[in-house]
Amino acid sequence: MLVIYCGLLTALSGFSTDIMLPAFGVMVVELEASMDLVQGTIPAFALFFGISQIFYGPVSDRYGRRPAIAIGLTIYLAGALFAALGSDIETVLIGRALQGAGAGTAPVLARAILRDTHSGTALATAMSLTWAIFAVGPIFAPLLGYGVVELFGWRSTFASLSVFACGLLLYNWLRFDETNKDPNPSALRPGNLLAAMRTILANRQSRYFLMCGSIAYCGLFTYISNAPRIFADTFDIRGLGFAVLFAVTGIGIVVGQYANRALLPKLGILAVLRIAALVQLFSASGVALLGWFEQLQPLHFTALMFCFNTSFLVIVSNTAALCLDPHPKLAGMASALYGCTTNMIGAVFLGVSVTFVVVSILHWSVVMVAITAIVVVATLFASSKELTISRG
Repeated sequence: MLVIYCGLLTALSGFSTDIMLPAFGVMVVELEASMDLVQGTIPAFALFFGISQIFYGPVSDRYGRRPAIAIGLTIYLAGALFAALGSDIETVLIGRALQGAGAGTAPVLARAILRDTHSGTALATAMSLTWAIFAVGPIFAPLLGYGVVELFGWRSTFASLSVFACGLLLYNWLRFDETNKDPNPSALRPGNLLAAMRTILANRQSRYFLMCGSIAYCGLFTYISNAPRIFADTFDIRGLGFAVLFAVTGIGIVVGQYANRALLPKLGILAVLRIAALVQLFSASGVALLGWFEQLQPLHFTALMFCFNTSFLVIVSNTAALCLDPHPKLAGMASALYGCTTNMIGAVFLGVSVTFVVVSILHWSVVMVAITAIVVVATLFASSKELTISRG
């Protein structure tokens, strides 16, 4: 049950993003805002989602995982209320930023809890399962978002998110047993925080796979934020059609994570990472080639992004495991640093790409090819002989 709870915590961010995608068109009309500003609800959430994680990790090292989860989810609920009551896009963006600041507690604590209770290959396998649960968001959130928007309007998406967060908060209060059995009284001292960061970043394995994960996040954010526009402008698919096809691509996450769990004991973590990176490069290249020859159809795009999704979270779960594994005494800070860095780099890249780069599906696909190619090169240059993997 603990791994399932961690998976649901991790799914909070996916739900918070994907449930809003079907509402973009309605928000443009009702808030009298441009699509670029409405798309900004994604990087606004993601940026503060990343920044806040650097806070929750050390707090959980000092006071325990339970209070850190409670603080974050309370902030998240306040942000949902603020956004739901917004009368303009600026207010909604502030609410989304507040939501992101609260949601940051979820993945960083999920990773820290798993590191408290697992190590080595067992840690990678547990993270793989949590990310499979994460797929609840990409699969069901767009469909739920379409349904509630059609019935109650775009503001109801925040009510749905609040129900989910309240469930997580209730479980934390009633059923969760603290996993940080040895809180560090000095974890929040500035000198100790800097020393912990230096320790983690001084480790070549942690540093290297932290950057691999960050580059992979750039690809995910670019896909999620631009998906409504791509389906609408390129294929004239909106509403329920978009929600269904986006959900189909999300099923790839589940397929990928089950494959990850099966392949890890047989091939090892680095070989699995390389396979996943190559699959992503194949997917992005397929979109680019079909787009170049003007042969790209909705089902082609959906199938290729299904393949992309099979591998994204394989990369994330395994790079996270490799980043955290050398630091059992600094699990909270290591998890926080991973989440903060990957999400901030992804959010900043998204903000730049939406404004200056992504103006057509061909341009978008070229950006995706570049991102995935960098990840492939990074995994190929990594040496299994230099990895430190605990037994577990």
